Amino acid sequence: MKNKLYSIIILLAAVFFVACDNVNSLHDKYLQNGENLYVGKVDSFHIYGGQNRAKFVVWVGDYRSVNIIVTRMDTSLTYNFMLSETNRVDSMVFYIDNLKEGTNVLNWNAFSADGKIKSIPQGTSVTAWGDRFESFLTNRKIVSLTYSAILKRYRINWDANNVKEPTFSTYAIGHEVNYITKSLNDTIVQTMYPAATLSTPGTITDDIKNLLEFTGQIRYRMLYKPSASCIDTFRTEYSTYTLPMP
Repeated sequence: MKNKLYSIIILLAAVFFVACDNVNSLHDKYLQNGENLYVGKVDSFHIYGGQNRAKFVVWVGDYRSVNIIVTRMDTSLTYNFMLSETNRVDSMVFYIDNLKEGTNVLNWNAFSADGKIKSIPQGTSVTAWGDRFESFLTNRKIVSLTYSAILKRYRINWDANNVKEPTFSTYAIGHEVNYITKSLNDTIVQTMYPAATLSTPGTITDDIKNLLEFTGQIRYRMLYKPSASCIDTFRTEYSTYTLPMP
């Protein structure tokens, strides 16, 4: 009985040592070039798209990470950003230009000072807008433009219905009126629409004062944002309106 018990113990010990040897062999191929070391990656992102660009607000807590290299996945474009040497509590803001219109996939790697140690790569995506979005933008119509001799000013009466970009169903957020004053200054009057009235029909007027009458016209264009978080404002091409005689 004792011989059988000893045999079982020896057999179990042999199996244990073989199993341990197999476990070590699994790790050996990963340790041939030494242990992998990493610096800290970006802790968090706030991402804002724009006109063929984007704004990134990032936090990186690891002081061993001294710069970030961002690669756009569908091109060879890379962007190199230095991190703050003294402040890792507050956010850092980076802008990336030359983005295509639509979805852009970006790969982020943080690096040590000597460039030999990097972080685990991170992927992000951001939507940018460009010429295609801009091509669908239209101007609001002027219903009438009247002159008041008493007040010595023109009044623009706009179409009650706002204009909309069809792809994203984005309404114009305001407009600009450009004209030459009597002092020969090129003046732009900007009117922004209250958020609650963007899609609600309503009367909108603008008063134009000190206009140089003999120019005979004003120019105007609409302002758009494809999303509330977009960092850029898009503008239509100018339309021209001929002034009535005062």
